[in-house]
Amino acid sequence: MKKLQIAVIGLAALVMTACNDYKGFKKTENGLRYRFHIQNEDAQKAQVGDVLSLSLEFRTDGDSVLQIYPEIQTMLQAPKFQGDIFEGLQMMHEGDSATFIIPAKEYFTTYNYGQVPDFVTEKSMLFVTACIHSIQSFEEYRTIQMQEMQGKEKELITQYLQEHDITVEPTASGLYYIETKAGKGANPTKGSKCTVHYRGTLFDGTQFDASYDRNEPLTFELGVGQVIAGWDEGIALMKKGGKATLVIPSAIGYGERGAGDMIPPFTPLVFDVELLDFK
Repeated sequence: MKKLQIAVIGLAALVMTACNDYKGFKKTENGLRYRFHIQNEDAQKAQVGDVLSLSLEFRTDGDSVLQIYPEIQTMLQAPKFQGDIFEGLQMMHEGDSATFIIPAKEYFTTYNYGQVPDFVTEKSMLFVTACIHSIQSFEEYRTIQMQEMQGKEKELITQYLQEHDITVEPTASGLYYIETKAGKGANPTKGSKCTVHYRGTLFDGTQFDASYDRNEPLTFELGVGQVIAGWDEGIALMKKGGKATLVIPSAIGYGERGAGDMIPPFTPLVFDVELLDFK
């Protein structure tokens, strides 16, 4: 899932000294000065917890542009200090455009890990112009992000199959089972104690785990959730002494959470497995 952002100005001279002339600006009870350029009161209004897609422009009182963020996404938070930009964003509707004057020291202290540039004084201010392009609930945002990642995963699987000339049909779960050496005897069943050697890789060939390297086979009970679902299904198709390649989509792998640093969410995996024995 994409990370939500809070725009933070760098340590260049991106502040201005407060002046007494704020012509055209109104002031909230908390001291935030604001001026709307476009206001759509009939449109959806931002609520704390919503995900905003917006553009931000930081400038001086002389209209010199200091920093532009053409489009970022951030979750709307409750204000953390008087005159916080998030107070201003809570006033806005979808399609609104407004300029806010916020205290620079509090902004840097709160949103720049406590690091305040040396040139920032108690009276330094930032002029921030915001335009809200869209507003989504977090649930809507998360659903769309998941759909996008699932779509990219399907594209990766299709490309991988084509590049490796894999023509077997997937099972109902999406598992691709490619037998590379036939085993003998019966198949293991639910509850069987299976001993396997394996090597797990990403689609680009990056290895994330291998029992071969440790010379230590893995023993587990089949079909009871001790391993990922793709393994439970794939090993059940094998016979003793057999080898196979399992192409496992994330739905029967590590899903939307991923695993550790090497397996991101919605990542399909490849396992070369060897069923040494089962009881």
